[in-house]
Amino acid sequence: MSILKQFSRIFHWERKLQPGEIPHSIYIQNYTTAAATCLIIKRWLFSISEEIALCHNDQIATLFFHQAIDDVNRGFIYAGERLYQLKVLQDPGRKHDYLALARELPGYGEIIFPHCGCDSRKDGHVIPSIGLQQFRLRACSEDGTPESQIIEFPWDIVTSWEIDEEGMAFCLQYKKPEKKSQMD
Repeated sequence: MSILKQFSRIFHWERKLQPGEIPHSIYIQNYTTAAATCLIIKRWLFSISEEIALCHNDQIATLFFHQAIDDVNRGFIYAGERLYQLKVLQDPGRKHDYLALARELPGYGEIIFPHCGCDSRKDGHVIPSIGLQQFRLRACSEDGTPESQIIEFPWDIVTSWEIDEEGMAFCLQYKKPEKKSQMD
């Protein structure tokens, strides 16, 4: 469930911790070799029922609450007309109510990755995200500025996926209704 996030003046990136990695050791290693470094813990969970069960632990509920607030503030959760309701519930004593409302909104629980090249798009760059309901690609400019074109792959049409770590690629195979399987 933890993700490593590092900042510096030149780059900003996130990655999931590997099973044997210890956050403090990574922090110390980067502290001695790099400029400003910061580690944070974020969710890596794609099941609302499991999240609700975990929220019986107050520390975990508080973590999810603060991340949801941050995601709303950064525009990752699309609050729209319900923003006022969320602001009213933004007290730590009402975190369970806040989370219940946030879970109903688009973008909740999604992990948004940095923009990258994509060979299935004419201009070549997308912002990928993984969520509870789908894998999404949002078109963007070469510098990462979001554009309006979005394609979503609901999990029920995904037939397989593969990570090519050598080629640093994510390959997704899906099946469109009434059509043969396609590779994207």
